[in-house]
Amino acid sequence: MLAAAVAGSIYSAPPSEHVSYAINRVSEYNKTGVLVIGLNYTGDCLNFGIAVEKARQKGIKVANLNVNEDCSIPEKDQSRAGKRGLTGVVFVIKIAGALAEEGLPLETVYKTAHDVLDNLATTSVGLTACAIPGQRRMFELAEDEIEVGMGIHGEAGYEKTKLKPSYDIASLMLDRISNVLSLKSGDSVAVIINNFGALSQLEQGIVAHDVVKVLRNMNVNPVRVYWGMVMTSLNSAGVHVTLLKLPDKHKSLFLKCLDAPTDAPKWPGSKFSVPIEPSEPIIQHEVIRKVDQIGIEIPSDLQGLLKHCLKNACENAIKEEEHLNDLDRGCGDSDAGSTLKRLAIRTLLNLDKLQFSHPASAFLELAHIAEEEMGGASGALYCLFFTTISTQLISPINKNWTEIWAHAFRTALNSLTQYGKAMPGDRSLIDPLNALCDTLDRTVHKPLGEICDALRISTWQACEATKHMKPMVGRASYVKQAKYLQNVDAGAFAVVTCVNAITDVLKNFHFSK
Repeated sequence: MLAAAVAGSIYSAPPSEHVSYAINRVSEYNKTGVLVIGLNYTGDCLNFGIAVEKARQKGIKVANLNVNEDCSIPEKDQSRAGKRGLTGVVFVIKIAGALAEEGLPLETVYKTAHDVLDNLATTSVGLTACAIPGQRRMFELAEDEIEVGMGIHGEAGYEKTKLKPSYDIASLMLDRISNVLSLKSGDSVAVIINNFGALSQLEQGIVAHDVVKVLRNMNVNPVRVYWGMVMTSLNSAGVHVTLLKLPDKHKSLFLKCLDAPTDAPKWPGSKFSVPIEPSEPIIQHEVIRKVDQIGIEIPSDLQGLLKHCLKNACENAIKEEEHLNDLDRGCGDSDAGSTLKRLAIRTLLNLDKLQFSHPASAFLELAHIAEEEMGGASGALYCLFFTTISTQLISPINKNWTEIWAHAFRTALNSLTQYGKAMPGDRSLIDPLNALCDTLDRTVHKPLGEICDALRISTWQACEATKHMKPMVGRASYVKQAKYLQNVDAGAFAVVTCVNAITDVLKNFHFSK
């Protein structure tokens, strides 16, 4: 791509002597000429310009191209300095470098590089400003704001606006680019989505997806898409979107040069094509699940009770999402509450479809929802717990409902310890579940109100005790810093949340004799 690169200090143009040194060394072994590619900033123009003039005085054949494809600032608001050079310079370098590698005359390389520049436009959106090492951020952005038109040197952009969904931001940037390039339906483009440096891979991928989606909705064909950290701005989070329009008269040449091999280490792929249609049709078969009515059938009042208990537990879990995430922070994924919320929301959406007339069927459906919505270890544990309860409700060995539930919960707990390896005292959801089972065994013949009170007290005490336990299972078992283990276990607190919600309902219910 380049025979030589000249870098200055952080956000500063290199001294002209450094540029001269590079030109002299390149021209020493190549008499066909040197193309100097710079960015349209005052310091770069001055220092590269001085070096180019010195080279001409020495009789070196040299051409100079300043890239200025930034379209974030309307023409009426541009200063005398003109448009900035941004990520589009990478397209110029790649195509000019491929032609130079073929040994074409300097005049041809320069003209083609200029043709590339004439078909380039870039704009940007920043989420955070950058900070030069050892200094504060260059400017502040509110959490709900974005900076439209940020440059690459940490300078603020053209305007601030409110944070929007990724697709809307992509539309905003592409609308400005489209106007500058006069894009119309049926046009083809090559795209660079440049990560400022601190955007996550996940967010970067979402932007790339949405940019392609917006272009296709405009009936513009993105035939090449490159994305990654191409031109960074230290620790700033944001993206540049650069479009290279591919007019018919230049399309084949531009694409040939883009696809030409290079050993430049950060070129984001010699070819990344995005097909408009998949080469083979994707066949998706609809999966239809049907759960038969199995096990004992219960009367309507108990059906309503079971539904009310489940509804209250789900609503309580949703309320506690943020607190559960906080408990999971540092010693987990910070997603315990979000994971449980997914289970709760999906359960509430399907509440009227669950077969409460047959509790074994209802718990089997809950097991499926847990596995599908939660995923990971939590999904497996809840799925196993509900599945085992379902099995025990098919042919219960007792006639008293308190005894039936006590046996079902104990058997489900045994399944969790068998397959999950966690035991009471290991700082997990097993601790309050074990307390629940012990309390049910001890109070099984007492009035329902007393049982509920005893369950709330014992499960909360077991949850509180996890503060002082050494984690032996799960991700927390890998955490050795005490400061992350001072709160109760998130899984244990989730159990207490559900127990409290269910006992609230049960205490107001009177069984018919």
